[in-house]
Amino acid sequence: MSHAQPPTRMERLAAFAWAGLLLGCALLLAGLLSRGTPLDTRITALLPDTQQEALIERAEQRLTGAFEDRFVLLVRGDSPAELVAELKDHLRDSSSVDAFDDDLSQAPGSDLGQYRYRLLPETLANADDDAWVERGLNRLFIPGSQADPRRDPFGLLDAWLEQRFAGPLHIVEGLPAVNDESGRWFVVSGQLSASPYDMGMQQQLMAALSDFRDTHPDAELLRSGLVFHAASGADQAKREISTIGLGSLLGIGLLLWATFRRGSMLLSLLLPVASGVLFALPLTWWVFGTLNLLTLAFGASLIGISVDYALHLQCARQLSPRLALTRLWPGLLLGLASSLAAYLAQFATPLPGLRQMATFAALGLIGAWLTVRLWLPWFSPSPHASTAHIATQLDRLRLPSRAPIRWSLLALLGILAVVLIATRLTANDDLRQLNPSPDALIAEQQRVQGLLERSTGSRYLVVTAEHEGELLERLEALEPSLAALKADGHLAQYRHLAQAVPSPATQRANLERVRQAYSRALPELIARAGLPSDLVERAQAPLREVPLLTLDAWLEMPAGRADSSLWLGNTVKNPDVAALVTLGDADDVAQQALRQLADSAHIVYHDRVATLSNHLSRLRDQIALWLAVAVAGLTLVFSWRYRGRVWRVLLPPLGALVATLALFSALNVGLSLFHLLGLLLVLGIGLDAGIFCTEHPDSSAAWLAISLSCASSLMAFGLLSFSATPALHHLGLTCLVGLAATWALVPFARAGSRRVCSSPN
Repeated sequence: MSHAQPPTRMERLAAFAWAGLLLGCALLLAGLLSRGTPLDTRITALLPDTQQEALIERAEQRLTGAFEDRFVLLVRGDSPAELVAELKDHLRDSSSVDAFDDDLSQAPGSDLGQYRYRLLPETLANADDDAWVERGLNRLFIPGSQADPRRDPFGLLDAWLEQRFAGPLHIVEGLPAVNDESGRWFVVSGQLSASPYDMGMQQQLMAALSDFRDTHPDAELLRSGLVFHAASGADQAKREISTIGLGSLLGIGLLLWATFRRGSMLLSLLLPVASGVLFALPLTWWVFGTLNLLTLAFGASLIGISVDYALHLQCARQLSPRLALTRLWPGLLLGLASSLAAYLAQFATPLPGLRQMATFAALGLIGAWLTVRLWLPWFSPSPHASTAHIATQLDRLRLPSRAPIRWSLLALLGILAVVLIATRLTANDDLRQLNPSPDALIAEQQRVQGLLERSTGSRYLVVTAEHEGELLERLEALEPSLAALKADGHLAQYRHLAQAVPSPATQRANLERVRQAYSRALPELIARAGLPSDLVERAQAPLREVPLLTLDAWLEMPAGRADSSLWLGNTVKNPDVAALVTLGDADDVAQQALRQLADSAHIVYHDRVATLSNHLSRLRDQIALWLAVAVAGLTLVFSWRYRGRVWRVLLPPLGALVATLALFSALNVGLSLFHLLGLLLVLGIGLDAGIFCTEHPDSSAAWLAISLSCASSLMAFGLLSFSATPALHHLGLTCLVGLAATWALVPFARAGSRRVCSSPN
């Protein structure tokens, strides 16, 4: 039986100092929890902090503000008026909705009445006098018509509103509705009472909708809005924390119990894990001001790494009680350094979420290592006979000194792997790998957007000018090209301010055309209708002074508030002004045409999805470069320490990298940023294995610890491959393949070591 070595005075002081620091972390965590510091559920936290031009940045802020805290629901069923009323009641009672868009059902005629002579649709602007007369007569004699021959004999305002608000939305029984191939949907939309990422508000909203469904099981409901994706992401993160974190802990606990059969041993192995989490959690939360649930899901994998240091220490003390602990510290320190290098590489990325994950993991590893170094030497649990038996059986996996067939097979597989990587490896920068929402929810949102013909705001044009009039003229100049793209099916929809507010020049031309019609067509209309002739003068009187419709006036109207997101106002180059043209889905033809439109100095085309995909591509290249630099740098360091044995250190990690990339190449799995981050973790864990099999080549304790380390890491990181978040799935899948390859290659790194080398002093 081994006994703990008595600690020195300096070691006792360091141990107590570490205990005090952990106590401080516990108090900090308690304070953060008592203040109710919010958890961050945003998947967008993984997106880069892009340094964009001021104009694009303002456009992004305006669009985000316009869409972020809004929602749209489509409902249908029996008694639609009652359904809509009850749905609103449920939402209102839940306190999750600040206001409903009741203005959708209000016609803006009263606000635009004084401007109607300057608002002329193309159908009337290009019509001759006879067409004007026929329109006026039709309005007068159609049953149920509310035509007013004095105020608006030609129905100018109605004609304008029909053109301006032409679209899928129409009013049925006083309620906004849209039609599809199977029936009519009624629209309930509004503004949330809090941020869509507020978990309390999310729960209230989801509970209200659930209650409504329970009350009306036959009613159909479609949802659209960021809040639904945020709520889904929060629920998913919670599930994965419980399944991945607890599943990893349970699996590792069972593995360790089966190996050591001592409760005290399990406690000594899990103590570094608990210390690492206690050290990392409050400090990460405090440094970043918030904590993303993805960080917790990713941090659950810390269990598999932080237990490694305790495994190497306790395996050595259980199986080699005479081994001085001083011979373990260099390998443990090198293992920590290599793992930190893998994690801290994430700091090279401008992804806030990944930097937070890297901070959590790095602090956790440091905390676990300090616990092993400062606390575990104080005591040593008594060994169980099964531990030595397992180690003996496992040690038989050592390759013989001469195994030409196995080495030839390994070399052949290596050559094949390199050929596959060189010829078939592809990249994948699809932004959907950041989207954790289930396919059903994405399809639901797309259906709502398609029925309402609304754009997602991911594509837009920014148009600038020296003043408002010129800006509206430039927007009008885009109309023919955009209309043609939409008519040909290349562009789903588009929207800009000039559709609601014509330029001053167009308004002057419209007013002149109306005056001509009132001068030439109105007398004939009055005569043919048999109305008093004095109506001509009374109808022409308002034409003498007609106010100009301005953007400010339109945006202050209830009907114009929805267009406020299109107006950017003054640019950084005062007194220039800018506005947006939001665009719907665009195929390759439309995108090419939009880029050609943006060749002008006053037009900028921005595709948010393409831009972010390019960012991911550049980040992937940076991480690949960092991976190569890390391999080269570590090779130099290990070559200095291990000389001719350096290949034994590098074979498990580098062989695992090659094997993983080759498998992805064979399966046509495109390499993404998150696959590369997984490869960095494989590199760090594989180096641990290579270091210890080289530091202690003849030690069955080291081989047992390496095997337990790989198995526990597989349980921790490999379980991430079952994550529904694509980014974590890619990382976990990479670790699953890479760590399995690492363990399989360690026997080759140990091959013939009894004759070739011995343990360093």
